[in-house]
Amino acid sequence: MGDEASRGSAAGRTSWLNRVSPFLASLRGYDTTRLKKDLVGALTVTALHIPEGMAYAQLAGLPPQAALYSTPAALALYALFGSSRQLIIAVSASVSVLSAATVGALAQQGSPRFVALTAALALVAGAVAVLAGVLKLGRVAQFFSSSVLSGFVFGLALIIAIKQVPKLLGIEGAKGGFFERLGFILTHLGQTHALTLGVGASSIAALLLLGRVSRRIPAALAVLVLGIAVSSLLHLDAKGVAIVGHIPAGLVPPQLPDVGLGDLVKLLPGACGIALVAFAEAIGPARMFAAKHGYEVDPNRELVGLGAANLGGGIFRGFGMGCSLSKSAANDQAGSTTQVSSLVTAGLTLLVALFLTGLFRALPEATLGAIVVVAILGMMDVKALVRLARLRRADFLGAAVALVAVLAFDVLPGLLIAVGVSLFLTVYRASKPRMSELGRVPGTLDLAATHRESSAITLPGLHVFRPEEGLFFANATSLRDEVLARVRDAKAPVREVLLDLELTDDLDVPGADMLAGLHEDLSHRGITLALARVHAPTLRFLERTGVLAKVGRQNVYPQVSAGVEAWMAHHESQAWQEWRLIRDGLYLLRSRVDEAGAALHGEERHRQEDLLLRLDDADTRMRELLRNLPHPASDDDSRSPTH
Repeated sequence: MGDEASRGSAAGRTSWLNRVSPFLASLRGYDTTRLKKDLVGALTVTALHIPEGMAYAQLAGLPPQAALYSTPAALALYALFGSSRQLIIAVSASVSVLSAATVGALAQQGSPRFVALTAALALVAGAVAVLAGVLKLGRVAQFFSSSVLSGFVFGLALIIAIKQVPKLLGIEGAKGGFFERLGFILTHLGQTHALTLGVGASSIAALLLLGRVSRRIPAALAVLVLGIAVSSLLHLDAKGVAIVGHIPAGLVPPQLPDVGLGDLVKLLPGACGIALVAFAEAIGPARMFAAKHGYEVDPNRELVGLGAANLGGGIFRGFGMGCSLSKSAANDQAGSTTQVSSLVTAGLTLLVALFLTGLFRALPEATLGAIVVVAILGMMDVKALVRLARLRRADFLGAAVALVAVLAFDVLPGLLIAVGVSLFLTVYRASKPRMSELGRVPGTLDLAATHRESSAITLPGLHVFRPEEGLFFANATSLRDEVLARVRDAKAPVREVLLDLELTDDLDVPGADMLAGLHEDLSHRGITLALARVHAPTLRFLERTGVLAKVGRQNVYPQVSAGVEAWMAHHESQAWQEWRLIRDGLYLLRSRVDEAGAALHGEERHRQEDLLLRLDDADTRMRELLRNLPHPASDDDSRSPTH
């Protein structure tokens, strides 16, 4: 018992640790082959990160070396607490720009206060993201339509790419949003530096060629080393080719920024924006990588991982962290399989910060731009957009709106528009009245939607409706109008409407008010409203709102069949369809009695045979009755079961 208890306790601790740190679960079956791939991924990401991090630090309004202060902690913390195995959470252009805009309204760029507020902003953004993850608000990802997200990710990739084009052409001065940069590039093509263009074009060609030759070759790393070697040997900088240049080295100890509570309150809106942008940037690529490699990502764990990364960046006097599409794509292309790649990248970044920054001095910026452009090609999924356009225009329209919004209004407004489009599509789809009328399948007591089962039989005077989604504010009015329209257009007078509310788990006030109004509208027409399959929480809410008292508890049934039986018991019409239902019920009862008879003996056997004779007699008389009753020509009595 003691050993079993110890094993159970150990298993519980392991399970808890795996939930806290998905990284531990990813290490199952880890071997040297996977380690080699992760090391290659780490080398590639490190090579991309150093110069790019310096540039993004300047976007955030900080000195270049700030990237070396903050990213090692961010990389390590996300690796431990995030759930994606290929995603790289480090510097992000969109987060950096948003950080500069938020802090720039409170302090002069370059001042010590600006640096302190930038670090504080990262800490607040991290706290917001962690809190959202702990409260399990990752469900907000449900409102990010995958179609809309594909357009959003495509737009982000284009923004990153357009920022690299001047590096490939040797053009300087491009600023602003996507279209401003594009216009500047098109109007300044005459200023293209031929040698820089040659370096960029040859780098792209080498990357694509190596990628086709073998995926085992770390193409980005090989081209990066080759670019540095050629630049050093030929002194390309002296010939007008821009190079990365000097990168300051050094580290700072962790410390809390010296800001007041009032400053934190002022930073809160921008921090929420950074948390949202970082999450939106991360969740799409994270899901893409997870689907590609066959594992699951947890949106709540992603929020916690992103929050931890920003906390790490802020405490080391850095700036806000987010998802790097280019480095994530490069990491995946290099074959990385686990978060070990991020941990090794963090260690390598520390080493570079202390000892190796001089190695990147001669790296042509055109080669760096080529690596980034080729790395993000996978994010520009043209096939996905074409597929959406071919299969469903509404999904393609959502993706196109998100893509154009990101390009036209920048990342944060584009994100808000993308979320708004997703929510609009969700509410619009829910607001359309999707409601089925139920009828009985001949020969059974089962109910089916009449538009799916053409032979389904309805009872005259009774209409059974089932909303195909939960009843709530967005569709309440539409469903009410649909019910009244079908009642008005019915061929025979309607005496009762039975609503199947099985799909309504959480009724809201507008939904309850709609049921009360529907009851009154039907009552004025002499029609009874009845409800079936009402879940307990919904029933309690109907009672609290007074709707149950209006409808009448006697008109609420546990099953739709119970409502149908009650209808037949309280009405004397006994139309042909009702007799058919009774006869099919008798047949099913006879089948059950006949099956049970195989195990009976003696007196019980005689009773069973007597019951079968009586059921046969009732069936014969019912056949005679059905022959004398008028019935629809489409429903031939010969289709009912015989014995």
